[in-house]
Amino acid sequence: MKALVLAVIGIGVSACGAGYSNGGYGEPISDAPTPGQGANAGGATLSVKNYLNWCSVEINGGAASTDATVTASVAPGSLANIVATPASSSFEIGPNPWFGVDQNSGGAAPGTDVRSGASETSTAVVTINQAGTPQCVSVCCQEPGNAPIPCPATNPCP
Repeated sequence: MKALVLAVIGIGVSACGAGYSNGGYGEPISDAPTPGQGANAGGATLSVKNYLNWCSVEINGGAASTDATVTASVAPGSLANIVATPASSSFEIGPNPWFGVDQNSGGAAPGTDVRSGASETSTAVVTINQAGTPQCVSVCCQEPGNAPIPCPATNPCP
């Protein structure tokens, strides 16, 4: 009986800890899928850093998010379409809001803009590397007139 109880406790403990690191309560391990990753298991992770959460970001037609980092699982070797819209009427798309995209070889890029003001969208494309390693892109929406806080002048991705 004692062996059965210990076996059940051991199974319960290991099941409760699955998918979490030792570093902090509730921190997912790096290999675990995150809620924004989509259904493409085995794909590479594309992360879009959303400067100050001032944009609403959509990757490959997925749900739009104003999170600081929006992620999606994408197939290696594919193209990912990323669309940014100002998160509210307080913001707009700046002149070069993108870093890490195919346009301008990853340097500051304007994207393809449609409309203006709070209803403006900016679309950029990134080619996902064949190796399937994680990739990072960044986007910045700004306050009208680019003040008092301008978009970064360098890529915030590592």
